[in-house]
Amino acid sequence: MHSTQRSTLVAIAAAVAVSTTASALQAQAAKVDPCSLVSLAEVKQATGNASYTAGERGDAGDGVGGGDPCNFEGIGMDGAPTVSVISIAPNARGRYYDWLKRQKSRPGCTRNAVPGLGVDAFIEECAKYMDLPLYMRGKSYDVVVGIRASKAGDFAASRPVVLALAKSLAPKIR
Repeated sequence: MHSTQRSTLVAIAAAVAVSTTASALQAQAAKVDPCSLVSLAEVKQATGNASYTAGERGDAGDGVGGGDPCNFEGIGMDGAPTVSVISIAPNARGRYYDWLKRQKSRPGCTRNAVPGLGVDAFIEECAKYMDLPLYMRGKSYDVVVGIRASKAGDFAASRPVVLALAKSLAPKIR
C-alpha cells in the first residue's frame, strides 16, 4: 500500500471515530429529566384538577421508544387521569420521532399535525384506546406528552389538556 493511500485510510478512520464519538456524546447530552419539562402547577392548570401529585420519574428506558417517563397521578376518588411525559434521546438508530413518522398508523387511528408549537408535532387518536399521545420532535430529543381518557376513543376532554401541556413544554425543547 502506498503511503498516500495509507494516510488517506488513516484520516478516514480518524474521521469516522470522531464522528461516532460525537454522535454518542450528543445522544448522552440529549437525555433530560422528563419531570423537568412540565411542572405540577402546569398539570393542575391544564387539567383543572388540583388533586395531582408531583411527577414521579419512572425507570430510564421504560417509556415509549425507550424514553424516560414521568407520570403525574391524581389522588383521591375523583378519577383524575394519569398525565405522562416521556423524553426520548436519540440512539444509534436515530430519532424516535423520525422512525415513528415513517410507520403506518395503527388500524383505527388517525394522526393529525399540531401546528403552532415551534416543533414538529402530531397527535394520534385511536378509537380502541384510552391513551391520547402527542409526539414532538425537539431540537436534540423527542417528547411524548399524553393523558389517559375516561373511555376509549373519547378524547373531547383530553385533547385540550394534551395541547395545553404541549404548548407549555415546547419552548423547552426547541
